Amino acid sequence: MCTAHRASGAHNSFNIGVGLREPRCVSLDPRVHEHIPPHYLSNLAKYKYSGSDSGLVSRYIMQPYWNFIVSLVPMTIAPNAITITGFLMCLSSSLVVMFFYYFQNAEYPSWVWLYAAFCLFCYQTLDAIDGKQARRTNSVSPVGELFDHGCDAILTPFVQLKVCCALNTSPRVTFVYMVISSCVLFAAIWEQFVTGTLDLGYVNGPTDGILLACGIFIVTSFLSTSVWDTPIVGPYNVTLPSLISGGGGAGVGEETYQICTIRSVLFAMYIVSGVVTILNSVSHVIMRPSVQSRGASIIVALPTAVLLALHVWLYAAYFPIHVKYPFALELSFAFLVSYTVTRMTVARLCAMPYSLFNAFYVVTFIFTAGSLAMKMYFPFEEEKYLLSSLGSATVALAALGMWQYFHMIFSVVTQMAYFLRISVFSITPHHDVSSKRD
Repeated sequence: MCTAHRASGAHNSFNIGVGLREPRCVSLDPRVHEHIPPHYLSNLAKYKYSGSDSGLVSRYIMQPYWNFIVSLVPMTIAPNAITITGFLMCLSSSLVVMFFYYFQNAEYPSWVWLYAAFCLFCYQTLDAIDGKQARRTNSVSPVGELFDHGCDAILTPFVQLKVCCALNTSPRVTFVYMVISSCVLFAAIWEQFVTGTLDLGYVNGPTDGILLACGIFIVTSFLSTSVWDTPIVGPYNVTLPSLISGGGGAGVGEETYQICTIRSVLFAMYIVSGVVTILNSVSHVIMRPSVQSRGASIIVALPTAVLLALHVWLYAAYFPIHVKYPFALELSFAFLVSYTVTRMTVARLCAMPYSLFNAFYVVTFIFTAGSLAMKMYFPFEEEKYLLSSLGSATVALAALGMWQYFHMIFSVVTQMAYFLRISVFSITPHHDVSSKRD
């Protein structure tokens, strides 16, 4: 039986380890499970948000709009209530798109994409004003930042899935697009974990990327997905390595990607911007002052980098799985990244050690590495015996990632809210955190 713990001390520095061995309650019930070792909760008293948004569109166009919208929000509305409203709206549109993709042969009524654009724009608006509302109501807390980042992390793969459906991308493009998106998310939160600051550039995903996605949804609503097949340049052929081409035995340079249509131009622009964004985050990790050692800054990214390589290899080795089970492999990796970056956020907020490995990582590694080993040792058997099983296992892995993520979120939010003596979805009078628990 689990018993409640109370925080008794504070630790001021980050550490990297293979796991957290401090006494804590472990349970399948997230209301009881203690993801955060209790004695690190007192570090929440040191919380102070640090971030900057240099985005040109957000600064000169969206900020006046956001300031106007937040001025309409009653002072009795909690910031987290704003965040969860946007989250549920965006998630609902994702479920609608997925329904038509999987059960209606990807034939979408025009209202589906109008609804997707409306929900995504509302989510962006609510996500932008929740922090403003927190400052207006003097209710800024680490729970709010976790809630904000947590919703962003889990919604990112769903938003990218909708973009792929709206553009009617091929399996190859879908995989590359969604993996790059997950890597951009990881790089941004990794940078914040290392430097302590979330730094959004002149062009960034939360503002410009979302507005572009809304535009894509609206165009698809009126002109259907076929509009993206319209040639506008070239054609220009880009040689692909065999690992990306997904052809199994194809040699390097035997396949090309043609840049000609609107879709292909958008994809090429996204790849370039995504890679630049990732490299920018890496440069910040290396060059800027860090809240932890340089070695630890790099080591913390290694497990995700290894699993990324295994997922790409698995995609190339078992390309038919991607065709028969669309989005399964992409979502399994995306949910792994969502889980990872949220764990980073929790570790940063609580100034507690970040464990490199956990059960979900181990399961993912065993699945990907084991599948590749079977390909190597039984190269002629997978079509007959393995593809169906591996496809189902990939779907199960994605589902496990979703469960693991929400289990962690419910656990952490419950712990933080209990310790801080605040209500998650209503305004709570301000208290001194340092005096909350003995």
